[in-house]
Order: sequence, then structure tokens, then C-alpha cells
Amino acid sequence: MKEFKGVVVAMVTPFHEDGSVNEEMVRMLTRHFIDQGVHGILVSGGTGEFTMMDIYERKKVISAAVETAKDTEVFIVAGITCNTTKDTVELAKYSGEIGADYVLALPPFAIPVTKEAMLEHFRAIKENTTAGLILYHFPGETGIEFSPEEIVSWGREGLFVAVKNTTGMEHTMELILKNAHNPNLKISNGFDSLALSALASGADALINAGSNITPRQYVKIYELAKEGKYEEARRIYEEILPILLYQEKDGNTEPGLCKYCLNLQGFDCGVPRKPVPEVSEEAKRTAEKLLKKAENVKC
Repeated sequence: MKEFKGVVVAMVTPFHEDGSVNEEMVRMLTRHFIDQGVHGILVSGGTGEFTMMDIYERKKVISAAVETAKDTEVFIVAGITCNTTKDTVELAKYSGEIGADYVLALPPFAIPVTKEAMLEHFRAIKENTTAGLILYHFPGETGIEFSPEEIVSWGREGLFVAVKNTTGMEHTMELILKNAHNPNLKISNGFDSLALSALASGADALINAGSNITPRQYVKIYELAKEGKYEEARRIYEEILPILLYQEKDGNTEPGLCKYCLNLQGFDCGVPRKPVPEVSEEAKRTAEKLLKKAENVKC
């Protein structure tokens, strides 16, 4: 299993004009991000519109990414969240069998269940895959919040090898502090707006949508931060921050804006699946200006 660290792109899922999955473009994007120096790639996640795909389409996406990255140092994280334990386990098992390094899962949230039922769900995933299991902690999306103590204890138990902590900086810092003497649990942050703060606090990785748009710059920020050169890292981060914040802005759906920026960069990613809206003309104009500035950042 490749080490979980660094910049992990929460990759979009490209679609053809007829709405079908564009497997060839999945391979091209995977290769592009590898060439840009990222450490890992998450496919079939939130930015990858997993809720808009059936399990067979998700298997196609995961397979295409794994096949492309198999002879590289870049690890693949497969998003496996489904409404049922049965489907989640099926996707986790498949991902491990074909060579995905990690699988990422949200807690069950479509229908309220007990904490013990959630843990049974996660243990079923772990028992049925060779891939490392990453907890996706996103209380703003699921309405389910785990304390830092709970997450660290599950890491010590060996249930999770890492956590994608998409929540406030206070929670992330407390999680990092309580996990300081537990090398078995890696911590990543999921908000572009908190990326540098997370690295400065000791996060092991970043899993975010913005690295679709500025992967090279993100890699440099990570490298500088790990060398303790925070002022240099901050200079680059502040220059790309406008486009990162814009793609997080309410009303600008992440998949749509990320896809539009990638389309501008020469990758035919299509548009989000309905009912997710396309990017407005006004948002496109703003994104074009911000993207141009970000692409010109020296690093």
C-alpha cells in the first residue's frame, strides 16, 4: 500500500455529451494529475458526482484510474459511499481487488442509524477489502459529527487508516493534537480555504476539489510547508486562493466549476449530471479571469 500523504485531487468525473461516463478522459485526467506531481487521486467522491452514478459506472471510473496509476508512485482512493452496507461493501471489495490503495466512505446518513450501526457498517467494509479504509468526516453534509476522541480511538483500533476531515479548523487542530502519538492514523483536510492552515498544524495530506484546477501550485505549497517554508507557501497559496474560494462559493457547484476550468485547460470533462446545474455565464466569466491569474503564479 502506497503511503497516504501529500496532495490528493478530488477528481471530477468526465461525462460525454450524452451523459455517459467518459472513461478515456478519466485516464487522461489521471495521467495529467500524475504528471503534475500529485501524491494521490480520489475518484468517485463528492466532486466526482458519486451520487449521480450507479455502482457499475463507479466501478468503470475506479478501474480506469487504477489502471492508469498502477506503475506510478501515485495512490488511488476510491470513493465507495452508498446508501446500503451491501453496495458499499461490494464497491470496497471490488476496489481492493483491482488495486486501489484506499477506499473513502461517509457514515450512513440517508436514514438515521445508531452509532453502533454506523460502526458495524464501517467494520463490514474493513473486513471485506484489502484497501485501507478512510473515514470521510463531513458533518456539514451528513449532519453527523464525530468527536476528535472518537476518531482517534477508531484509528487506534485499526478501523481507519486515515480521515478526511472536512470541517472547521478548530476540530482539525484538536484531532491532530489528540492523534500526535498515534502514527497509524493519517489526517487530511477537505476545505481549500483551510489548506495551508491544516498543513501548518501538522496535517498529513489535503484532499480537495481545488487541486483539479491548480494541481502544480498545490504540490509546491505542500512541499514548501513540509520544509517549514511557510512564507513562501503562503505567497503561492494567497495568489491561487481567489479561484479556490470561488469554486467553494455557494451557488457555484464544485463539480461544475472544476469541470469548466478543466475544459478551459483542454480537458473535455463535459458538464455535471442533472439536476446539478451548469455554471452560469457570469460565473464562467469570473472563473476565466481568476483561473488565468492562478495559472500565471510562479512556483
